[in-house]
Amino acid sequence: MINTDRLKKISEKPWFYPGILLVMGFFTYGYVLTSLGYYWADWEIVMFTKLNPLLQFGYYAQDRPFPWTYQLIYFLVGSNPIGWQITTLLIRWGGTLFFMNTLNLLWPRYKKHFFWLGTLLMVYPGFLQQLQSATKARHIMTFLLFALSIYLMALATKHPKWTRVLFPLSWVATFMHLFTTEYFSGLELLRPMLLWMLLANSNKKTLQLLRQVAINSLPYLLITAFFFWCRFIYFPDIFQTTSRLGEINSTMGGLRESFVGSLLGLFNRAFLDLIYSTLQVWINAIFNLNDFTFQSRVAWFAFGLGILFAVVFAFFYDTSVEEVRDHSSPASIFLVGFLAFVLSALPVWAIGKEISTGGWNDRFALAPMLGAVLMVIGILPWLVHPARQKVVLGFLLVFSIATQVWIVNVYRHDWSTQLDYYWQLYWRAPAMQSGTAIFSFELPSTFISHDIDASYVFNVLYHYQTEDGSLPYWFITPEEQLYFQPMEEFEKKKRNLRFIGNTSDAVAILHQTDDSCLRVLDSVYLFDPLLHEGHEKLIPMSNLSRIIPDSEPVPPDMDIFGPEPAHNWCYFFEKADLARQTEDWNKVLALYEQAQRLGFTPGYGAEYIPFIDAYAQTGDWEKAHALTITAQKLTPQHKKLMCATWARLGKLPSADMEVVEQIDQTFSC
Repeated sequence: MINTDRLKKISEKPWFYPGILLVMGFFTYGYVLTSLGYYWADWEIVMFTKLNPLLQFGYYAQDRPFPWTYQLIYFLVGSNPIGWQITTLLIRWGGTLFFMNTLNLLWPRYKKHFFWLGTLLMVYPGFLQQLQSATKARHIMTFLLFALSIYLMALATKHPKWTRVLFPLSWVATFMHLFTTEYFSGLELLRPMLLWMLLANSNKKTLQLLRQVAINSLPYLLITAFFFWCRFIYFPDIFQTTSRLGEINSTMGGLRESFVGSLLGLFNRAFLDLIYSTLQVWINAIFNLNDFTFQSRVAWFAFGLGILFAVVFAFFYDTSVEEVRDHSSPASIFLVGFLAFVLSALPVWAIGKEISTGGWNDRFALAPMLGAVLMVIGILPWLVHPARQKVVLGFLLVFSIATQVWIVNVYRHDWSTQLDYYWQLYWRAPAMQSGTAIFSFELPSTFISHDIDASYVFNVLYHYQTEDGSLPYWFITPEEQLYFQPMEEFEKKKRNLRFIGNTSDAVAILHQTDDSCLRVLDSVYLFDPLLHEGHEKLIPMSNLSRIIPDSEPVPPDMDIFGPEPAHNWCYFFEKADLARQTEDWNKVLALYEQAQRLGFTPGYGAEYIPFIDAYAQTGDWEKAHALTITAQKLTPQHKKLMCATWARLGKLPSADMEVVEQIDQTFSC
């Protein structure tokens, strides 16, 4: 028989809540830890952490010139994405604990409510970019530093004998969070109010209290003013940075042109963001997830994990009010939450952005989520009976965890797609000449959304070297007519990086599908039905001589891309297609025979072409004929492709015209 009273006493240990909060975070974000990688702008961090720090400084000087977080984490864990995922999670965990402990000093009566607040902040479903561990490391580090700065400030006011130590440490943390990113800069305006609340019970007269609040607030306000001066005036002048003043001026210009209309638009955005952040995220986040279905085991796991932790927290932490001298009400919690939300969202609204659009913009929820969750905690005692508050909070926790677990699974699938793409490309093109452009209408994955991100990946994959910012490889989705013209020089720039290339020094790629392998395009695949008009225009631009068929290539960085995956059909196809490029026909046939012995066969008919070529080139025309028939049965739409293949093979001096005619008759070429 379990003694529940004795078990509950464990929760009073100082290590218990931090421990269970970390366990919850680990199971939510790390249940497939070894299957997570890098996404979107993570790749710029991966590339730059291996570069000269001065070059990295120049790259980020455009907006946030102090990328110390990236260098620190790289120093600690290297390039392995698992290390970045764990480190970023620990940073968020630390920030959550510091923030929660600050609230305990402000409203000691509601300590048990704040235990729930910490859990909701850890898995807040309005911020879904936790797994972008490299990119968001700096943003989440800012959260930690801001939370640390207000916690040290609160301790300094509660323990006057430590004031001379704690206040300066708090100022340093404030300086660091502002100059790391600007995400929490708006919340600095909340400090005077927090200081007033912290000092309110000191039995001082109002004027004395105002004077002390002003004195204690002054260093923070000066640091904040210095930051804004640097951000908007000094940095743009010295580093040629983007100050975002243009976006702010655009917003202000709208107010000048139509004050009432623009103001109504601003209030509408603010209201939608407020409702979205405090209510809709817990409803929308789960029902609007792509491909969500309860037929998936992950969905059952997501809700099962959410229910488990909701029950655990409900068992250990009720929502009763502590018996202390503090007589504050939930109204003050709600008010501070509301002000925190508005102040943290002001920079977002000032540049014309909004949180409620979700998607990439949900990164803007990182700072406003503090105020949003505070408002939820503050309004709960007004609307819900104390005995039922745990039910509501448990419900929110279930949906928060379930949402994040599902998102983790989406990221897991994307990393699998990315790795499949990169390894297949490496097998097909083990090395490339410097100055090669990679043309493709398909990006490596859904979570690689820009040419520049893909360019970073290719430079990391092929072990780039640069001292002056000139990159050897650049990925391009060729929408412009320029890229379909031979011998056209072009230049691509991104901040202090550049690439100088020529349209004739390019390799074109067709993305893999569920049934087909990745392909480097050339004329033998001209009539493949997977190709559209753009691909057909790219084929003449795809210069296979840019590929270096190195017999001993340098493999992709194992820390980043993991160990080489088990060889499947696509491995044998890619290696055979590379051997076809070099006309090593015996190697092509050896690869096919090895694949057959292992039981591998293609899922798409066009992948028989290297082997059809090899059998024809080595005189086994009957085998080439048999593979052609097999390819057509596998993919009936290949009639035109097979006719073109045999028209090419029929021009060989050793061509068996009888077999060629059989193909012509079979396919009505």
